[in-house]
Amino acid sequence: MKAQVTPKQLARAIQVSESSIKRWCDQGSIMTVRTAGGHRRMALAAVLHFLRENRYELVRPEVLGLPATAGRTSWVLDRAQAAFRDALLAGDEDQTRRILFDLYLASHHLTKILDEVVAPALHEIGERWSCGEAAVYQERRGCEICLRLLHELRTVTPVPSVPRGLAMGGTPEGDVYQIPNAMVELVLRMQGWDTVSLGSGLPFDTLRAGLSTHRPQLFWLSVSHIRDEQAFLTGWNELCAPVAFPVMFATGGQALREPLRRQMPQASFCRNLKELDAIAQTLGG
Repeated sequence: MKAQVTPKQLARAIQVSESSIKRWCDQGSIMTVRTAGGHRRMALAAVLHFLRENRYELVRPEVLGLPATAGRTSWVLDRAQAAFRDALLAGDEDQTRRILFDLYLASHHLTKILDEVVAPALHEIGERWSCGEAAVYQERRGCEICLRLLHELRTVTPVPSVPRGLAMGGTPEGDVYQIPNAMVELVLRMQGWDTVSLGSGLPFDTLRAGLSTHRPQLFWLSVSHIRDEQAFLTGWNELCAPVAFPVMFATGGQALREPLRRQMPQASFCRNLKELDAIAQTLGG
């Protein structure tokens, strides 16, 4: 996709006059920068935010570097989930991209897209793989496609001029699952947080070092796999040892069973991204 677009390109994409686009830019409706020569340029993230908020139809989305049908197909979320799953199994990256951007441009909330389309599709593919109904390569290829799509969604998420605060996190040692971590970062970014993902499979001592150095207001831990529960709890308690600044810990993930969660009173547990989104809205600002 294009990082920035011109008023002429946006005018062609939504079939309005270029003068209208320039007027919206000058009114502040679309965040705009000026080149050294004084020409208007708009970040694609700002353009898509404007289109979502004002329900403008993309007549020629390919002008913006989007799939040719983006924003022009109406999806019910449960039907989108099945189509997204089938496209991932088939390795059809173009189709998965079309589905996600159709949903995004139709103003479906990001958490609903991730909770009700992406996550269930990946879970079902994992279940099929575990019982021999899908090959390993299909599951791994689907994960790679999803990571690329999440990165693409991240690039079109508006960057707030004044962030709510700094959010930081990752996954613990032995947990190499990148997709849940990427989804957490994306949701927090959409809520106006400055986000820093420390990565996956990290020892607790380096998570603590990142926490102490950067002093975030929100620290997340995505936990899809735990190698040793007792070692995990020891590391968790060391991570949450008192620090000299206020910070909220948020956790979630399929590996955090109820008995384990009861031993982690320092954290707010999120069963899904919708709950994380709600927490993110109450903090910072």
